[in-house]
Amino acid sequence: MKAPQKYKSISDVEDELNIIISCNRKPKYDLSIYQIMNFIAEFIELSIQSADQKRIFNTWHRIIGKYKFAKLMSSGFYSKASQVYGFPSKAESGDEKSAEMRLRTALTAFKLHSGPFGSHPIYGDLDKKQWEKVISILSGFLFGYIHLEGDEKARFLRDKELQKEKHEKRKQDQKESKYLSDKNSKNHKHNNRNKNRNWKNKKRHHKKDNRNQGEGAK
Repeated sequence: MKAPQKYKSISDVEDELNIIISCNRKPKYDLSIYQIMNFIAEFIELSIQSADQKRIFNTWHRIIGKYKFAKLMSSGFYSKASQVYGFPSKAESGDEKSAEMRLRTALTAFKLHSGPFGSHPIYGDLDKKQWEKVISILSGFLFGYIHLEGDEKARFLRDKELQKEKHEKRKQDQKESKYLSDKNSKNHKHNNRNKNRNWKNKKRHHKKDNRNQGEGAK
């Protein structure tokens, strides 16, 4: 398996999931893609749904849990499957599409959920930020079991960057177009004011000339 990806947030996991779904892929080793996505989704759901089922840890388990959590945060990744609680022991097949949808839903639910959160089976009580770090590290480890064929990921990222550039150019063009439109509108109003002012001045001078002519006739 390649070196685990280091994700820092749920958004990083979502971005990688979008890449995986958009590319030609196949599983590595003895896990199916269905299993990988389902496992991550189930783990995320656990963080929310187990909030009302707080585990009671004895002093020893709390100390060990804090130590293992600190060690995981220090390294930033799992180095072997045995470190992952409940890691699948054999491959299972299933509907990939439903697993993708379940994972997307779980990620969204986690982002929207403000608390409370449940206890981790090993690390004990965790808050949202701590759960997010564990989920990100777990996802990085398990996504390493998915092989993207050829340069699919590079192509996807290039296409995404190209779309971003096109979007930025379109926004810039719209901004420039609005600027020119506003400028023309402003100039038009300014010209109209000048015309009105000139017309009023002419009218004023015309009246003055008429008065002068009238006085001369007397």
